[in-house]
Amino acid sequence: MFHSTVAGLVRVNRFHLSPPESPVTMKFSAVITSSVLGLALAGFSLQSSAQSFSEGFDGAAVPTGWVTKNLSTRNSTGNPWGVGDGITDADGNIVVGPYEGAGFALTNYTSIGSGSGTISNWLISPTITGLNNGDTFSFFTTTTPDSEYPDRLEFRLSTAGVSTNVGTTTTSVGDFSITLASINPTLGVGGYPEDWTLVTATISGLAAPVDGRVALRYFVTSGGPTGANSNIIGVDSFSYTSVTAVPEPATWALTLGGLVGLVGLQRRRNRRAQA
Repeated sequence: MFHSTVAGLVRVNRFHLSPPESPVTMKFSAVITSSVLGLALAGFSLQSSAQSFSEGFDGAAVPTGWVTKNLSTRNSTGNPWGVGDGITDADGNIVVGPYEGAGFALTNYTSIGSGSGTISNWLISPTITGLNNGDTFSFFTTTTPDSEYPDRLEFRLSTAGVSTNVGTTTTSVGDFSITLASINPTLGVGGYPEDWTLVTATISGLAAPVDGRVALRYFVTSGGPTGANSNIIGVDSFSYTSVTAVPEPATWALTLGGLVGLVGLQRRRNRRAQA
């Protein structure tokens, strides 16, 4: 059992974030001919421009392209999502380290500056072009062992291009109206994974490929320093896998090189047949 104190108030199982550098304590309670070659190239150019990517949150700050928005109660004095290399107890002992790599993304009950209220704290991905049915997302998430303050995380999708609109209130979701996954939706004690656990989500129901973003929303009612809910959550090894991803440059080179070689071979055979 771990303890820490804020403004004289003793809380149980509220934990701290250990940043990647200079620890600053914060409480946290996926037949060849030339004409055929031309068709092949045309086919490549018509592919969706979606590009798979992954993010390990290993730097000293939220990665470039990711956007944080904190719409929690008293958000002006609350903390947005951040990154760190561990969750520590009140004595500075790391109780949760990264799933892999040097760091991970974190958020906690200090999303609310003081007292209690509703936490709605967003971490929004970079814009993804060509989102399509069958595209998959995955990430690992956890809270601390034996957490007595339940947490909840929503994984949401926006199909509104570059938009980061999540509305203006604690309950609004703006353009992120599609829920891809919800972890501990009923805010049950012990309902949030207390070991690194894989979460996966697959896009379906789209009428056509679209551009958009996904978001991790830490959404906890009765949260905050004096709330009955909210402790801390971590997210690591985030991955997006496109079913129509553009080939990597090396793949393009190998593919085109092979096609050109086959065309050359066919031309030599044609010349020999004519002789």
